[in-house]
Amino acid sequence: MQKVDIFLIISSRSPGKTRKAWYKYILISGKHRLEEKEDVQDVSGHRLLLMCAVAALKRMRLPSLITIHTDSHYLADNRLTDWEKAGWKRSDGKDLRNTDLWKELRDLLKPHAVRYKVESMEMYK
Repeated sequence: MQKVDIFLIISSRSPGKTRKAWYKYILISGKHRLEEKEDVQDVSGHRLLLMCAVAALKRMRLPSLITIHTDSHYLADNRLTDWEKAGWKRSDGKDLRNTDLWKELRDLLKPHAVRYKVESMEMYK
C-alpha cells in the first residue's frame, strides 16, 4: 500500500455559518503533490472541514495508508462508528448535523488504513 499524507486546511473555524469561506487540501505521496482549493458560501466550520475531507478522499484511487493532518478534534476523534450505531444521533438524542457528509466520509475511508494527526494548519494557509 502506498503512504499518503492529506493536509486539511479551512478558512473558518466558526461554529455558525460563514458567508464566504474556502477549504484547501494537500495530498503528498512520495515525490507527488496535489493541492486544490475551493471557495464555499454560507457554510459552518464543521461542514467546511467535512467537505474538505470528502473532496480530498475522492482523489484517492488505490487503497492506501493515509495520515490525515488537521487542526480539528471534531474530525480526528473519529466517532463515525459510534454515531452510526446510535442511528446518527448525538449523545443527547438530537440528530447529528452534516450526516450526509459523515456517511460519505465513512464510505470513502473504507478501503484505506487511516490515522489522524492533530496539529496547527496555519503554515499551510
